[in-house]
Amino acid sequence: MASILMLGLENDLADQLSQVLGHDGHTVQTADSVDRAIRRHSAEIVFAGGDGPDYTYLLRRLASARPDLPVVLVNRHPENARWLEALDLGAADYCGAPFEPVQVRWLIDSVLRQAAAAA
Repeated sequence: MASILMLGLENDLADQLSQVLGHDGHTVQTADSVDRAIRRHSAEIVFAGGDGPDYTYLLRRLASARPDLPVVLVNRHPENARWLEALDLGAADYCGAPFEPVQVRWLIDSVLRQAAAAA
């Protein structure tokens, strides 16, 4: 199972994701800042909040400091423009909320496969 770090997610989204991920046996950690997220080398995937105005900073900072760390942007307003911008900024994928557990499982499998292929 994967080690997953959550960064900048609203509490209700973090709780929903934690329930799905914990149920599937993943280890879930949280960080309250990008700098703490960067220092956590054990994480295999980051789920980052994309609802706030600073999501572009999060993506740029993570991509420059840890290009090997896949980031999935989580957003309540799945707009094509934001989704494409997130991918352009280095996100591995994008998850629109509300989400289904099967969607989260598929994202994790997909991101881990992409990371393994890149290694």
